[in-house]
Amino acid sequence: MTAVVEAPAGSGLGTAIRDASPLLASIGLLMAGNGLTSTLLGTRAGLEGFRPSVVGVVLAGYYVGFLAGSVLAPATITRVGHVRVFAGLASLASGAVLVHVVRPEPLTWFVLRAVSGMCISALYVVCETWLNGVATNRSRGGLLATYMVVVSGSLLVGQLLFAVADPGGFGLFVLASVLVSLAVVPVSLASFPAPAVPSPTPISLRRLVGVAPLAAVGAALSGFIGAAMLGAGVVYAADAGFGSFATGAFIGAALAGGVLLQFPLGRWSDKVDRRFVMAVAAVVAAGVAVAASMVNTDRRIVLIALTTIAGGSAFPLYSLSNAHLNDYLDADLVVAGGARMVLINGAGSVAGPVVGAAAVGLIGPESLFLVLAGGYLPIGLYAAYRMTRRAAPDETDRATFQVQAVGVGPTAVALAEPDVDGVHPPSAGLFDGTGATVVYREQGTGSAVVLLGEVVSGHEAWDDLIRALAANGVWAIAPDAIHGDDPPSAPSADGVLEVLRHLEIPAATFVGGGDHTEMASTMAEEHPDRTEAVVLVRETADGHDEAVEEVQRPTLVLERSWLESPEHLADEIATFVRHLPAPHHEAR
Repeated sequence: MTAVVEAPAGSGLGTAIRDASPLLASIGLLMAGNGLTSTLLGTRAGLEGFRPSVVGVVLAGYYVGFLAGSVLAPATITRVGHVRVFAGLASLASGAVLVHVVRPEPLTWFVLRAVSGMCISALYVVCETWLNGVATNRSRGGLLATYMVVVSGSLLVGQLLFAVADPGGFGLFVLASVLVSLAVVPVSLASFPAPAVPSPTPISLRRLVGVAPLAAVGAALSGFIGAAMLGAGVVYAADAGFGSFATGAFIGAALAGGVLLQFPLGRWSDKVDRRFVMAVAAVVAAGVAVAASMVNTDRRIVLIALTTIAGGSAFPLYSLSNAHLNDYLDADLVVAGGARMVLINGAGSVAGPVVGAAAVGLIGPESLFLVLAGGYLPIGLYAAYRMTRRAAPDETDRATFQVQAVGVGPTAVALAEPDVDGVHPPSAGLFDGTGATVVYREQGTGSAVVLLGEVVSGHEAWDDLIRALAANGVWAIAPDAIHGDDPPSAPSADGVLEVLRHLEIPAATFVGGGDHTEMASTMAEEHPDRTEAVVLVRETADGHDEAVEEVQRPTLVLERSWLESPEHLADEIATFVRHLPAPHHEAR
């Protein structure tokens, strides 16, 4: 029988979090396992007799692999699919953790850290692009905040787990490996398809630096500082005689500071010249780092408190650098610019553990904070200098600050509002059908949704609906939706079939509104092999009539007066389509 949905499909935050729960669980397990591994290896390397400078090089291998994974992951996912990539690389990363115990030598560990970095980078891409598929326009901001909480909280859990067993034994390696392995389970059981990995318009490094040189400097140095803190911070803790609990709290303080500082600094930067906020934050962090270098290592509570600012400021500075870039970047290059910033941040991260650990070994533990200050100060000074070179953008042109996940160097612009026209440009087509000339417009990728009749009124609203569907991971097709018609007209059923054949679409969801609700139902009744589902936009949402009951396909009935906007309608349609049974055919 038909599955008739009379109430709203529920595209709000609660539904999005429920749908995303398998992915969030996988991300949480990954973060906990990865956070535990990085702290464990820094400590265990010292126990194995590695010199501090060698420990820094070993830990830097992770960022080398992370850079490679960021570049290779999208193409690999496109070729074999999200689930296979996740399962394969999670297994490889889990095995790499255990091999560290088998061959405790620097070169082997460097290679293993590079392998782990490559795997974790690709796993982030899988989870983040999949989360973008779950998010709708209305739920995207809340889902981003939830993602941030899961990432940051799980990293902190990883630090706490460091205290549950002796780092000199085998138990913590097993625990870290098990956490990464278990991350496969929720993703494998997810009931909705993953979206395609977008291929953004490319932007060269030279152009990015030309548009916003401070953004490039901020990304590179914030990566350097953050990696020095998370990598060489373990070497500092070992040299200072910290126990397992104190070491976890020390590294965790930097992660917690990164979370706590992002929001106030970000909100402030949306109201004033963002470069001024970057200058103040960097100079203050440099001062706090210098102060921390003067504190005796036995005053651990004071050191941990200072580390929330001295170590945590690197993460909001990266987010501020991204926001500063977006202030000056064309809208169609925002996604590509974010991807380029990830690589710049990763390149800076490679040097962080090497320089930080070497300084601790050559000078003493207090030198780690001097290294951090040496990274912060150039950001502050250069930000102040750039304020003298050009005016801040107008408030109307200023991008909205987007929080970046702490301590993971996201490989995608996770859950950012997509530049749909840049990633999926709208297009129109015209061809001669058997009865008349057929005109259509289409945009997006994913499950095909065909719009028929008076779904919305007005040319701009129609464009907004198509664009909003594309932003929600749907391939929106509007047959005979002509700018000169008000409301847009729709062809006959035969014309709709011709559009499907022309675009090589085996089956679609048909959305009917106004006088064309009957056509949507007719398509399902007469062409069930071409119909995945039906959405009817009516004056009332009463779905218990004979016409609806005759539709032997999942059916959503929406009340027109309840819909707040074309974007709201797009959210409801996308959520409904996402929860359909597995389609019989592949969409583009």
